[in-house]
Amino acid sequence: MHPSRFRAALAGAVSLLVLNACGNAASQSGADLVSEPQPVEIEVPPAGQLPTDVTPLAYRLDLKTDPDAEGFSGTVAIDVSLAAPHTRIWLHSVEQDILGAKAVLDNGTEIPATFTGNQAPGGVARLDFDSPVPAGTATLEISYTAPYNLGLAGLYKAVQSDTDYLATQMEPIDARRMVPSFDEPRFKTPWSVTVTAPDGMQVVANGAEISAEPAEDGWTRHVFAETRPIQSYLVALAVGPYETRPAPAIPANTLRAAPVPLRGFSARGKKEQLSESLDITDEMLLWQEAYFDYPYPYGKLDLIAAPEFAYGAMENAGAIIYREAALLMNEQTSLSRRRGILTTHAHELGHQWFGNLVTPKWWNDIWLNEAFATWISYKTMDGVDPDGEWSLSPILAGLSAMGADSLQSARQIRNPINANGDILDAFDSITYRKGGSVLNMFETYLGEEAFREGIRLHMRRFEDSVADADDFMQSLADGSGQPDVVDAFTSYISQPGIPSLDVAVSCPTPDAGLITITQQRYAPLGSDIETDTQVWNVPFAARLNGPVGDRTIRQMLTEPVTEIPLDGDCPDWVMPNAGGTGYWRFNTNSKNLSGLISGFDSLSAGEQIMFADALISGFRAGRISTDDLLKGLAATTDGHPRAVSEGFAILPTLDRMLDTSETAHLHAWVQRTYGPLAEYLESRPATALSQQEMLLRDKLYGLLLEYGERPAERRALLARARQYIGLAGEPDATAIAPEDLTTAMKVGVEDGGQAFYEAAKAYLATTTNQNERSTILRTLANRGDAKIVTDLMHTVLKGDYSTDEVYAVVASGMANVEAQDTAWKELTANFETVINRLPEIRKPQIAGVTGYFCSVRKATEAEAFLEEQAYLIPGYERSLAQGIETATLCSALRAQKALDVKNFFQQ
Repeated sequence: MHPSRFRAALAGAVSLLVLNACGNAASQSGADLVSEPQPVEIEVPPAGQLPTDVTPLAYRLDLKTDPDAEGFSGTVAIDVSLAAPHTRIWLHSVEQDILGAKAVLDNGTEIPATFTGNQAPGGVARLDFDSPVPAGTATLEISYTAPYNLGLAGLYKAVQSDTDYLATQMEPIDARRMVPSFDEPRFKTPWSVTVTAPDGMQVVANGAEISAEPAEDGWTRHVFAETRPIQSYLVALAVGPYETRPAPAIPANTLRAAPVPLRGFSARGKKEQLSESLDITDEMLLWQEAYFDYPYPYGKLDLIAAPEFAYGAMENAGAIIYREAALLMNEQTSLSRRRGILTTHAHELGHQWFGNLVTPKWWNDIWLNEAFATWISYKTMDGVDPDGEWSLSPILAGLSAMGADSLQSARQIRNPINANGDILDAFDSITYRKGGSVLNMFETYLGEEAFREGIRLHMRRFEDSVADADDFMQSLADGSGQPDVVDAFTSYISQPGIPSLDVAVSCPTPDAGLITITQQRYAPLGSDIETDTQVWNVPFAARLNGPVGDRTIRQMLTEPVTEIPLDGDCPDWVMPNAGGTGYWRFNTNSKNLSGLISGFDSLSAGEQIMFADALISGFRAGRISTDDLLKGLAATTDGHPRAVSEGFAILPTLDRMLDTSETAHLHAWVQRTYGPLAEYLESRPATALSQQEMLLRDKLYGLLLEYGERPAERRALLARARQYIGLAGEPDATAIAPEDLTTAMKVGVEDGGQAFYEAAKAYLATTTNQNERSTILRTLANRGDAKIVTDLMHTVLKGDYSTDEVYAVVASGMANVEAQDTAWKELTANFETVINRLPEIRKPQIAGVTGYFCSVRKATEAEAFLEEQAYLIPGYERSLAQGIETATLCSALRAQKALDVKNFFQQ
């Protein structure tokens, strides 16, 4: 008997003896007998959390899998604790054929059970027992078969080069596809896994393999060590003819006595592309151990590049699974892609502590996992690559979330989860990027060391357990010694939107200034947001420059209007976001704006980036004219590379406001403004450029070929693009630098037409490089004409294309301004077929393509169609609402700003 079950049985026996003794005494004295508690039988299926009176204690899972088959079989034994007798237990199961189910009591008594599935959305199922299962501990034993999922969820099949592989993706609620379970984050248990697979297959799980012995003829039985307590969504499995690349173990250190075995796995022919990611893993992991002051928790570490994967990667304890494009690197990997791979890797490693060792109690706090891992990934990269300017990354991440956070339908970071259908909504830019940016802001506010002490305290308090946002904020407050952080943090995670600070700078006398700050919620033109109904506790920091020097003032803003007197100082300019780390937008009076433009080169990189955002967000809100916008953008060309690229991101929006006959004026302005900077960067050797300068050089090249005046370079790139895909001869991968591939495919399909498209489509059949395929497919769909988009959508639905690639083509076709109507017509005509070919997580998200319309009429018509198809895309509601609102705001901006833009360029 399992030790925990023996202790429970002994306790139960003692309790029975005590009850019997009391009963005998009572009957002798004539006292009433104590009635037995009534068995629990909850009738209404739980829509969200399962009932609290049944708790899983441990899982023993035994699977038989063959990647070449259509499905698998399994048995699972789940030790459970029951707070009361039960005749019914609710749990989770999806698409499983249950062959048998029973409860086994600690004394060996078996109670048969009847399984009934599909009781509520999200895979809620029930077990009804022939007689009550008594309070205490018991084991649920279930045997079943199930198909491999083909939508990249649960235990799914992926095919590459006619070879079948198995991998898992359990988060958020897909462990129930592989095993009947209590599939919620609050339940953390040890898992013991055994897998029987065909001889010669690699089998990888969370625990270390402790034996691999022959089973029946042609099969091997793999037994894995029991895990530390983990939640069901962190259970991992990979089975198939994966190639293995061993790596040196991560050495022991003062925190950890034993080295950590490290391996990489890939599809056939790709193991050498694991080298760079494996080689940097020890630096990353050792840095994170030192940060947390806690040893890596899971004994061994496997990195698995799955042939197909729905996300970038998944932080499974000790067995992280990645999309190939998020782990593999070779000579064709661009600098920007390489940086993305490294941050993804650091993100997943950071999860081993925050998310795995300490887990949210419920999905409303999944932001704690993802926001923290996003933030720690940049801290880690700054530690291992100090020349990469990674401290700017959380600022840029916050800006990238502000588009979604500008919507009236934006959700708050800590969003209520009332039903299973709400859970996927929690995995978006608000969770990852806004959450990470807010953490960065409060690290700046508390101080790096104080913030770290709060994190370390949190790890120690809740190791191998669960915690919610209140626990986390209390750990920060206690560790830093700054209790006021709780109210400020709460104000940011418990309401949607972006604080918009109107910062008015005045000087009543020559030696006395005044800053008046008015708080509102940011709202773009056309929005129905009520801007005056919210207040944040903003950890405000402003940088002042003037006669008395350069200084920073800090104050917690808690009121709608705050006045900050500046005795003895009348500044030349005030930068309302010192360092750029604050998650807020600002606008300021014209004199101060002019001062910021004049002093732009004195601003820090983060401040320059936030200044560029203030120009663009002010333009979108109707507070800044086209003239002031473009004057400000011109000023950024003397600044940090990321401020330059943040600024010119508005140019496609301006371009779409102009008629074809008017775009020449825009192109001339772009060439005049950005051409000299591009020529300077292109003239310098790569070794003389920083990473950020190289990234800007590549972006400017693409910008000027599209919106500038470089016809000769465009023709030369077309010739190289034709050479790359083999339009006239054998394909030549060296013809295009990896950083230029997107631009080359744009020029190729726009200028090369149908012939280029046909050659590119043929080239796709020759490559399995995931990033290359995605880049080519997205660009063909986004820049091809109506005929090309029609053919491509038909092709990916019937050809050898992954589910991820189907989604990429559909979404990119909808973003194609010239062929959007055609893409929508094809999508609606083939809607059910398209949905059946998408990853599970993308099905509800498809409703968000309505955001590519810039027409209220078209968006409304699309809304009506999607509402009719709701049964195919459960959980679509927020994606649709945000898509419709995005389309409405686009239409409003064009209606109210187009004339101003036209007038500027005509002048």
